[in-house]
Amino acid sequence: MEEVKKILLREIDTLNREEQRDNKPRFSFQFLKTHPGLWASMYGCYILTVALIFTTDFLGWPAFWGATIFILLMSGLMLMDVNPKYRFEDIDTLDLRVCYNGEWYYVRTLSDQAVADILNSENVPDKVKQGINKLMSLKGEVDFYDVFHLTWGHKSAAAV
Repeated sequence: MEEVKKILLREIDTLNREEQRDNKPRFSFQFLKTHPGLWASMYGCYILTVALIFTTDFLGWPAFWGATIFILLMSGLMLMDVNPKYRFEDIDTLDLRVCYNGEWYYVRTLSDQAVADILNSENVPDKVKQGINKLMSLKGEVDFYDVFHLTWGHKSAAAV
């Protein structure tokens, strides 16, 4: 069982390194490219807000500067991108990280090398190897959750 965990940890470390998943914010135009309508509507609403500010008697320059600073701050935050790290402890865990990271362990498949390492290891139980071979014949791939479920069942990954 410890051999399977080592292989999964190595695979997760490889994914984190290759995809620069390090929890650090980076400047990126990806959000602007994927959601240009949101940007346009945000600035359209800003123009309407400025028009409202200057056509109303009780609003003025402080409200204008407040709205301007707010729109610039939000624009800057939308241009920040964070790639959160994949962690072994997150497998089969439903918490707030799933909202941002998704259930990556269901959709990320193990590399052919990792599957071969598990199947060729003498320290891996036969039931796990048989389950992996069955999944390979049915699905053609094995994801992190498949291996986790075959190896540890319904245990929490943090307890493994």
